[in-house]
Amino acid sequence: MEVKTIVEELREKGRVCVLEGSGKPVQLIVPEHFQETDDPKAIFLLVDLFQIRALAGQFSEIALDIIEFATKPTVYTSWASDLLQQGPVHEAKVKFGILKKGFWNNIVFSFSRPLVVQHGKEEEAIGKVSEKFPLFQNDVKRLFLSADGDVKIGE
Repeated sequence: MEVKTIVEELREKGRVCVLEGSGKPVQLIVPEHFQETDDPKAIFLLVDLFQIRALAGQFSEIALDIIEFATKPTVYTSWASDLLQQGPVHEAKVKFGILKKGFWNNIVFSFSRPLVVQHGKEEEAIGKVSEKFPLFQNDVKRLFLSADGDVKIGE
């Protein structure tokens, strides 16, 4: 599948499910289309550091540096912003990942706004892509970042 096809489906329907490189179904959702029946632990997908401010509360410079210089796929958890209206918030926390390169980055970049990702259902997939989804792999790192600079590994 091409990036263009996936982005068109997102604009038209608000969500799309595709099979990633290892055959796992990945569902991308426009935040305004996130529903109560969706996974509250779903992850926001970003392509730029500046997009974090719309999702999370205050951030320390240390936390921003950790995100900016990360070289491996990482899912970050932080306290959700009071301004966050739509999307997955679980126990007042929000999860996000920054996609810096590759096919999945191109989708979010082409859509021009953050997206939400969760595990999908195979029967809902409209096609297959060759690249694995980096944040659903076993070696993904997990960090909790707080406003005062605390970092917890594995949350």
